[in-house]
Amino acid sequence: MAAKLTSIQALRGIAVVLVLFSHITALEWRHGWPETFLPQLLTQGTGGVDLFFVISGFVMVLVSAGRFQQSGTFWQFLYRRAIRIYPIYWFFSAVVLGIYLLRPTWVNSSQEGAVDFLASFLLLPQEIHPLLGQGWTLEHEVYFYLVFAFALLLPERWLPRFLLGWALVVAVGWNLVPLGFRILDNNWALHIANPLTMEFILGALAACFPLRVGREGGKICVLAGLLLLLGGIATINYSSEPGLRLITRGLPVALIVWGAVAWERAGNFRVPGWLLAVGDASYSIYLCHMLVLSAVARLWSPIRQVGLWDNALAVFLMAVLSLALGFASYHWVELPLLRWCQKRPEVPLRTRLAPLLQRLRPRASV
Repeated sequence: MAAKLTSIQALRGIAVVLVLFSHITALEWRHGWPETFLPQLLTQGTGGVDLFFVISGFVMVLVSAGRFQQSGTFWQFLYRRAIRIYPIYWFFSAVVLGIYLLRPTWVNSSQEGAVDFLASFLLLPQEIHPLLGQGWTLEHEVYFYLVFAFALLLPERWLPRFLLGWALVVAVGWNLVPLGFRILDNNWALHIANPLTMEFILGALAACFPLRVGREGGKICVLAGLLLLLGGIATINYSSEPGLRLITRGLPVALIVWGAVAWERAGNFRVPGWLLAVGDASYSIYLCHMLVLSAVARLWSPIRQVGLWDNALAVFLMAVLSLALGFASYHWVELPLLRWCQKRPEVPLRTRLAPLLQRLRPRASV
């Protein structure tokens, strides 16, 4: 298995561009009305998050193939996932923390500046958005990885059954929410039962199926997924019911991911270099883009002139500066941090705690 699949990197690039332009569109319609440059339909680009979740499940199965029930796999998997998520996330969270200390009203203004610092930095489930707003999706990713790590303790052939059992827990839990069960009246339970988990499971299940449909079969799957996705966007307001997001976004996106990888495996799959570069830097772009958009919007709003071209200039600046900062972050912050963490020894937890346990052990009296 190659370290990176071209199709997956391209889809990551598409996902982050969708999210970026959905947020740019929302800001333009908030500050630039009545003459707007971008169509409001682009706010549906939040579906890039669904694409990220499905990709995450798909990739976890691929990178774990052949490593089930191996000694130390559980802790190695969690360590590798942690260093992939936390270091660069903490970097940008620290930047936002500095802004919050200077100008509290500039951070999470929709929730009146309320922040749970511990939950924000550890990515624990919470009712409000974390300090770095995009972190709400990472709270889900951390949960996904924690549960998936337990699957690595089982025989690999049991993985589909494990995933289906997990899906059953989510489905039952979500259907208990409207009944008002007290056990679900807390952030952790509601997080576990969130239908968005199904998108990760869908991606993981998709990776369990053989990818031998050939190039034409892969193309058909991608096209079918796109048609279903566009049909769902045109006919259903998924945001009014979280469960609909699984049908209108999760299922079509899983079909697209599976078809794209099958197409690449069959050969003759080409992707523009710039899209692969965006895919490589997608995590940094995702984490930093709202900082850029907020800064440009604050500078633009007081001086803007009512007119289409004024809005177009602001949109251009938001997009270009977000991508530029994302690429800079990827090359100068994310990659160096990741390389440094990869040099750290992946020592089992029991070994790391041994010196502490030795000190705590009662000593025999002389």
